[in-house]
Formats: sequence, structure tokens, C-alpha cells
Amino acid sequence: MLASAPMRGTTSPPPQLNKGLAPYQPLPWQVAPWKDKSPVLLLTGSAGGGKSRLAAEKLHAFCLKYPGAFALLVRKTRVSMTKGSILFLKETVIGPDPLVSHLESKDYFRYRNGSILAYIGLENDDQRERLKSIGPKGGVDMVWGEEPNELEEADHNALLARMRGKAAPWHQIMYTCNPDAPTHWIYRRLIVGGQATVYYSQATDNPHNPADYVATLNTLTGVEALRLAGGQWVQATGLVYADQWADPGNVTEDAEYVAGGGSVLWSVDDGYTGKQDPTTGYYTADSHPRVFGLYQLRHDGTICRFAESYAVGVLSEQHIDQVLTLPYPSPEYAVVDKSAAELKGRLHAKSIYTRNSPPSVMESIKEFRRALAPDVNGRRRFLVHPRCQHFRSEMASYRIDPVTQVPIKQFDHGPDEARYLVWALRYES
Repeated sequence: MLASAPMRGTTSPPPQLNKGLAPYQPLPWQVAPWKDKSPVLLLTGSAGGGKSRLAAEKLHAFCLKYPGAFALLVRKTRVSMTKGSILFLKETVIGPDPLVSHLESKDYFRYRNGSILAYIGLENDDQRERLKSIGPKGGVDMVWGEEPNELEEADHNALLARMRGKAAPWHQIMYTCNPDAPTHWIYRRLIVGGQATVYYSQATDNPHNPADYVATLNTLTGVEALRLAGGQWVQATGLVYADQWADPGNVTEDAEYVAGGGSVLWSVDDGYTGKQDPTTGYYTADSHPRVFGLYQLRHDGTICRFAESYAVGVLSEQHIDQVLTLPYPSPEYAVVDKSAAELKGRLHAKSIYTRNSPPSVMESIKEFRRALAPDVNGRRRFLVHPRCQHFRSEMASYRIDPVTQVPIKQFDHGPDEARYLVWALRYES
């Protein structure tokens, strides 16, 4: 469910909570999420709203109230917590409380009532494996996930599986983050999918910010301004086809198959493993589905992607048969990843001629960009029918690593097979 926006116009101060050596006076908007016992709690909105302070205080208070509790602070990288949230917990939230000891060598705070507040990173398989056994008998009572937009959806699933502590009659995973792309699993699953109770806040809701902080946020531009200042879940930066792809620009009913309108072609990216999110129906970031893109090369050179077939856990010959049953003509040929020998053999057995994928990823990306972008007359050569939902989602999620400047191997399956085809047709304009 979506909670209401931050409360305003409160005439009396909110009650003081966590009355210890480091007392906590919540902001008006923080009172409702403080009391909220939902299984998953998402605190989002603009930077500077007080999300992290609330989560840290609630985690600490939980350990104080429920003897023997096991609480957990997680972030993608362990090192990023040392001078941030861990220091904040130690110096601001817990303070010089003699009831709490910090055992830095063991990565946790120990409370005199038997509670533990541990912290871990989840940046590799070894650390994820450690999560499976963390806590008394593998059980966790409360989690604070800091910057969860860095976490994989699989990390969230692993945390859900650990929420079986017995110290309190309720469990909770709290996430605190600024907005990311609307294609992110947090937005798709927790917000749109309704799997979390969500509270929004703004920098203006936090009077503890420096006087010039809001003014500084307002100097931001572009996507950062919309996210960090406006608190909006808008499209990410760094997309592979950010400057060329436009939905609805490239997405139009005009891409529908037209009988006699041109040759039917297939383009295929092989894969097998993965799963779909049960709420959104889209494939998770670590999935590798096999993708068949169905295209029509129009007489004027326009490439129309009019249908698609994504599948995991399906043998190639079965998948080919499924695509052949669609109400369209068989293809003149299929463009296939040159390394997918078994798939090409299955296609040949169905009398479908194949052509290889391009030798260079980056050169074929350049060619695909040219096909996507409007020319001097505003015409886009590559069009997509709105029914191609998986492809559209991937085009809005396929990103370049800002450090290596190499495309990240996530959500690249449809975009890959599309560039295969565009490369094969690069001289047929």
C-alpha cells in the first residue's frame, strides 16, 4: 500500500521516542513509519528527508525492546558502511550507552539484554552464503537495507527467507533509498506490486538540514534533479540506447505485421535459465531467457518488430515449435548468436536457414543506434509493436557500467538479438 505523503501542519511536537542516552525526537512524518509493523517497509523520496535516521533509530529501539533480538544492517558492499551507517549508529544513535558494546572484529553490536545488531555486505556469493546461516538458528527479526537500489532482487529474496526470528511477535525489512529507475525491482515489485508499505519524504520535511541544503538540491538538473530533489522514480542514466530509443517514438502500432508487406525474419538470443517476477511478469536481472524476435522487413527498409517469444527452462526444439505455431509465416532466415551451435542445428532441422551474429558487440551497437534514432526527416528505421512488452522493459533497463564503459550483462537479451538483425540488414536500407 502507498502511505500518505509526509504529515504537515502539526501544531504540537511529536512524542519523544527511544528515551535513552541518545534520545530521538522524530519528525512529524517519521511517527507513522516508526509505528508501522508491516513485513516490508520502504522509505523513499528526495535526499535529506531523514529516512536513514528513522531506520537506524527503529533498528536500535527494536534491539532494546525485545531481548534476544537479532537485527541486521545490510548493504551491497561492506566497506561502504564503515564510515557511514556504522559510524552513525555508534556515535549518533547508540551513543555512550553502557548497555551496548561494539565488537568491531565480529561485525556486530551486542546488547546487555542478549540482542545482536550485526552488519554485512552482499557483494559476492560467499557473503550471500553467510546470510543463510546468520542469526540464531538462521533467524532474523529486523533488517535495515541501506541503499537497496544497489541490491539484486535475489538479495531481497534471500533476506525474506531469513525473517523467522522469535524475539518479537512481528518481523520487518526496512529499506531506505532515493528513487531509481521505474524499471528497478524495488519500484516494480515493492511499489507497483504492493509488496511494501511505502512512505515518501522530502528534504523540506527535515528542519535539521543546513539552511542552504534545499537550495543546493534545486541546482541539480536532469534525472538527478527529478530523483534527488523531486523524489521521483524516473528513468536511469547510462542506458545503452538512451539517446536513440524512445517509447513511444520507436513503439507504434504501425509495426504490426502486414500480409505481403515484406519478408518475415527471426532474430534469436539463446538462453535457458532464470525466472519471472510473479508480480510484474518480467524476467529478473539474473535471468537468461531465450528470445525470439519476429520481424518484418518492409519494402522501404523499415524493420518492424511485431512479436516476441521469451522463455526459460524450455528446450530449444520445443521453443522453436512454439514460435512456429504463432499466426505468422515462417521466416526466410533467422539471425542467431554465432556460438549457439545447438540452436542453429535445431533451426536447420526445421528448414530455417541461419545467419551469424556480428563479430563486434560495440560496432553492432553503433549500427543499432543508427537504426533507432530519427534521421533528418524524423523517420526511425527500427519500430516495435506495443505488444513486445519484455523488449520494451529491457530497452529501458539495459545500462552501461560507468567505470568500464562496457554494457552490463543484465536485461540485454532482446536488445542483443535486435542488434544481431540490424547488423545483418545494415546494407539493406
